Amino acid sequence: EVFKNSFDAYADIAIADFIRRNRLLVLRDDGIGMTRKEFDERWLVLGTESKLLAADALDLKRAAVDPDKSLRPVLGEKGIGRLAIAAIGPQVLVMTRAKRPARSSLVVALVNWSLFECPGVNLDEIDIPVREFPHGTFPSSDDIGAMVGTLRANVHRVRHQIGAAGSRILSELDLFTIDPMQLDEVLGEPSLRGDGHGLQFVIRPADPSLADGIDKPEGGRATPSLTRVLIGFSNTMTPGHADPPLKTVFNDRASTPQVPNDLIAEGKFWTPEDFDLADHTFRGGFDEFGQFKGEVSIYGHSPEPWDCPWKGAAGKKTECGPFRITTAHVQGRQRESRLGPEDWSEVNAKLADLGGLYIYRDGVRILPYGTADYDFIGIELKRSKGAGFHFFSYRRLFGSIEIRSADNPQLQEKAGREGFRENLAYRQFTDILSGFFDGLARE
Repeated sequence: EVFKNSFDAYADIAIADFIRRNRLLVLRDDGIGMTRKEFDERWLVLGTESKLLAADALDLKRAAVDPDKSLRPVLGEKGIGRLAIAAIGPQVLVMTRAKRPARSSLVVALVNWSLFECPGVNLDEIDIPVREFPHGTFPSSDDIGAMVGTLRANVHRVRHQIGAAGSRILSELDLFTIDPMQLDEVLGEPSLRGDGHGLQFVIRPADPSLADGIDKPEGGRATPSLTRVLIGFSNTMTPGHADPPLKTVFNDRASTPQVPNDLIAEGKFWTPEDFDLADHTFRGGFDEFGQFKGEVSIYGHSPEPWDCPWKGAAGKKTECGPFRITTAHVQGRQRESRLGPEDWSEVNAKLADLGGLYIYRDGVRILPYGTADYDFIGIELKRSKGAGFHFFSYRRLFGSIEIRSADNPQLQEKAGREGFRENLAYRQFTDILSGFFDGLARE
């Protein structure tokens, strides 16, 4: 969710740095950032501009755009990104500098989410210390200490209302010993010093589940759960893919802060080279009537054109709209594959871990599609009923389905990022894909 917010902020790069020994997570981007007014009216207000295109009558200010870049569709909504920050840890230092106007001040705020959980406290009794640092200046550890002191005083003021929670919150504040200058020197770019712009979150202490999601893969998997969620954020897997608008990085600084290990680097995900190795590849597009036109390559032979009609169209345009697919299949037995034993073993291990069909909207992944245990088309169910006819196995496939906000507005995500709403457009979408794989199997 935070990466999607960075996409909305026209960032070129978004980086998460997890410094384990300090239970410290830093999220940084080089987006357009926020002025003090924008920070007060946007980040500190749980709301969304995602529905403005459909509700022009609302007297609300639209999100800022970067005039130096192509217009991006808005991916974040409902304030989920801010709630995600609260889920990662109980307190966060927010630092942001706007790209425009030039030489903007640095806005710094400290939020302790635990105060908002106390049932006996009204919102107007909670302080959120916000300070501005003129261009050319940067907060020191003393400045952050003063902001922590403001929150500590706030806790003492409402102590009679929050009872035992007060001691826990004070303990959390005691942990927040941060030196932004030192942290900036260790982490490097993107930086908010000098003319740097963008948004940074410094979260401490990070929730223990963060480390668990990195270290504890489920049975038989090589890639942990958190990594599998974050990997492939942008579509870099297909041959000839466009340059991703946003590069994402998750640095696990487990040994020392100075030694990063990017858990979601492009090379650890599916690559165009993997498609070149695969036994069979299929690519093409479905038009607004659900009809497929594309090409297939079997055992590495020259691609041949292939069309697949969808019987459900009945001459009417689909609700789901046109979309594209690029996918590959690898045989389940090495002796039936054109891959050598070593290549087959490597790709087979990757399939067990990262196999499946990934869905990308405007080049950005939609969750939870793309894992071997989320067969949203029901390919494995069909295969279990008749493997002789239903050739494909979802566990042997990898690839991408590409949709666009402009072409597929009726494919709507659920609020909790649990996939698409199961409306008519989604039912058509899955029926078209199911028919596509049935047709390929017959062919």
